[in-house]
Amino acid sequence: KKRTQKTLNSFFTAAPSKKRRKAVSPKKTNESTMEQIVNVKEEEECNDGDEVKENEEALPVTGYGVWVSEIMLQQTRVEAVIPYYLKWMKSFPTVEQLASASEEDVNAHWAGLGFYRRARLLHAGAKKSDEGVQ
Repeated sequence: KKRTQKTLNSFFTAAPSKKRRKAVSPKKTNESTMEQIVNVKEEEECNDGDEVKENEEALPVTGYGVWVSEIMLQQTRVEAVIPYYLKWMKSFPTVEQLASASEEDVNAHWAGLGFYRRARLLHAGAKKSDEGVQ
């Protein structure tokens, strides 16, 4: 037990050995470079904010919409999902409309996203949900 304690104490208090990596310190940048970075970030934030407002007006945030987006975003990049999500929500804006859609129509809207099992399960979930409501 003493040896373990000694090893732990030396691990936390000893100087780094040659085998351990040292923490990498951030590169120093001059003030004008930092100002440029901040300005670019602020411009990006403004553009993103405008884009979000446009999309919020077009599609309200609903539990169904969040559910669809979560399923689409599994193992898929956001940039790839956005056009599919917008098309999906225009075609199936409610759970009821998704539940009443044919499997072929659902798969046609999912085409290109891959992992078609997600579309089948989403469709089956919508049908189950719609059965529970009626």
